[in-house]
Amino acid sequence: MTKTPRISRAGRDLRSLLHVPQHDLQAQLASRLERLGFPQLRPTHIQLLSAISPEGVRLADLVTVLALPKQTVGDLVDDLETTKMVERFPDPDHGVIKRVRLGPKGRIWAAEVRRVAAATEARWATRLGSKKMKSLRALLEELAATVEDRSVVSNGARHKRG
Repeated sequence: MTKTPRISRAGRDLRSLLHVPQHDLQAQLASRLERLGFPQLRPTHIQLLSAISPEGVRLADLVTVLALPKQTVGDLVDDLETTKMVERFPDPDHGVIKRVRLGPKGRIWAAEVRRVAAATEARWATRLGSKKMKSLRALLEELAATVEDRSVVSNGARHKRG
C-alpha cells in the first residue's frame, strides 16, 4: 500500500495556509454542484453571482465590486442570463437602468452554496472546537472588512485618476 506523500507543514507561508481550507471548501462545493447538474462556472462567474444581493444590484455596482470593465461584466451577465442563473429587471428607482438579480437556477445555486459552506464550517468546528472556530471566523471577518475597506479606497482613487 502506497502512502500519500506529506508536505512539510513547518514554515508554510500565509498563501499556502489560506489555500488549504479554501481548496477544501471549493472541492465540497464543486462536488455537490456537479451532482446537482450545475455546469462548472469560471471563477469570475462565481464572483459575480456571489456579489448579487437578494434585491438585485445595478450593473455599475457589479463593475465596482468586481473591478472589471463594464463590457466584461456585461458579457458575464449575458453568459449567466442565458443559463437562467441571473436575470435583468428594471430598476424601480430609475426608469432606464437595469438591475441584475439571481434567476431561478441562480437562487438554487446560492442556496446550495450556503448549505455546503455551513456544513463545511460545521465540520471544521468539530475538528477545531466551537470556540476556536468562532475566533477564526471573527478574525477572518475583521481581516476581510479591513482589506475590503482599503480596496474600496484604492479603487476609488484609481477610478478618479482615469
